[in-house]
Amino acid sequence: MWLRLQLIRKTKGRGKILLKLKEAKRKKTSSAWDHFKASDDDKERAKCIYCARKISCAAANGTNAMKRHTARCKKAPFNLEKTQTILDFESKKKCNADGTIETVSVPKLWRFDQKNIREALAKMVIVDELPFSFVECEGFRMFCKVAIPDFIPLSRTTITRDCYALFIEKRKMLKNFFNNLSSRVCLTTDTWTSGQNLSYMCLTAHFIDATWKLHKMIINFCPIAGHSGELIGRAVEKCLLDWGLKRILTVTIDNASSNDLAIKYLKQIVNLWDGSVLDAQFLHMRCAAHILNLVVKDGLKDVDDSIMKVRAAVKYVRSSPVRLQKFRSCVEEENINNKSLVCLDIETRWNFFYCMLKSALVFRKAFKNMKTKCVPYTKELRKIGGPPGDEDWDKVTVFLPFLEIFYEATLSFSGSRYVTGNNFVEEIFDIGYTINRYLDDSNVGLKSMARQMKMKFDKYWSNINNVNVLMFIALVLDPRYKLRYVEWIVRRSYDPSSSFELCQRIKDTLT
Repeated sequence: MWLRLQLIRKTKGRGKILLKLKEAKRKKTSSAWDHFKASDDDKERAKCIYCARKISCAAANGTNAMKRHTARCKKAPFNLEKTQTILDFESKKKCNADGTIETVSVPKLWRFDQKNIREALAKMVIVDELPFSFVECEGFRMFCKVAIPDFIPLSRTTITRDCYALFIEKRKMLKNFFNNLSSRVCLTTDTWTSGQNLSYMCLTAHFIDATWKLHKMIINFCPIAGHSGELIGRAVEKCLLDWGLKRILTVTIDNASSNDLAIKYLKQIVNLWDGSVLDAQFLHMRCAAHILNLVVKDGLKDVDDSIMKVRAAVKYVRSSPVRLQKFRSCVEEENINNKSLVCLDIETRWNFFYCMLKSALVFRKAFKNMKTKCVPYTKELRKIGGPPGDEDWDKVTVFLPFLEIFYEATLSFSGSRYVTGNNFVEEIFDIGYTINRYLDDSNVGLKSMARQMKMKFDKYWSNINNVNVLMFIALVLDPRYKLRYVEWIVRRSYDPSSSFELCQRIKDTLT
């Protein structure tokens, strides 16, 4: 205690000067006392000036308890502002009487909620594939300080926990949904090896809910020991057991030989679960998009020299910023009004090869301009026979419509947000008819390409024992078609003996 020395002069007695020590009170310096008032009857407790609640303020404990109460006191005016309802507007689509769609602003009430904002932030990190350290970036924190001043910033550790908790919550919800699902589930899976020589497998479930809405959910993404059929089969089995999924209709997988062993293993497991359809005879669904990719890649093995010249020209233009800038100047000189530029192809995906040829054809005049004005371009392409000329571009123009048929079919097969099962038969056999038509084409290059494609196409579709009958049944169940239409397609595609046998299999499966 501080002591103050007070001098008191006595007027009585002998006039002696007495010294008296008087105890002085210490000044309250903590900010907690801005919201509390000392109690006269209880020196160990202070009263909140907002809610009148008494909190310990003993010297041994300090003022931390008072500060914590102030931060969460519901009657404090600064806390009332955080939970105050604010009028906000959200955009919604409105259907007018004439059938047009209009975007309108609808009023709604908004209230600050730290928990909801943290959950939304975790979803943003997951959906946009942001690093966990994003929440500690200076720019993000400055944005939060301006947009939501009351929001308490999170650390990377906290957002990691939030993302994992969100995953566990969604996983539990999806598991409960699968337990109550009345329809069957179709699976698609694929395996690949990363640049670090690690093997991974992805398993996706496709199903229809009670409202006839199609869903697509990735239910597993995990490392596996290798690409053998048994390892893939066991990994799929383990995942299905974890989710409680036993009502499996089909498993769509690519055409690697190891996958045949995986399907053989899964057929045994599904039959043991008593959840199979027709003893899992039609469990294996070959990926039509993958087959189409193999067919086209075989046709492009011995591509025409003209196509290779165009590819080399595109590669030259995209190989450096200086060359790309030179190409842009040629585009401006030719007054080509196109915001996009030429794109490179990807070796493992043939449809990018088609996109490259299609985009290059748009800038045909620009490439011709470079041939006359850019000496390094001409010199570089002399290694493969020179830059593409008018004759080369004319050949590309001839090849493009043929490849476009396969490109459109690939897009149709690759859809995941709409039903594709009823499109397989029509698309696949239309491609077969197209290949047969080009076998007699006058263009030698097209004829050679069609011949290579025909050999690969027949490998997968000429043998009716390798054809999954469910593809034809999906077409029969389409309200636009009937069984007669399916029989007509089969008879047109196979010889009489094979077509009769396949039609009989389809009828037996339906009955």
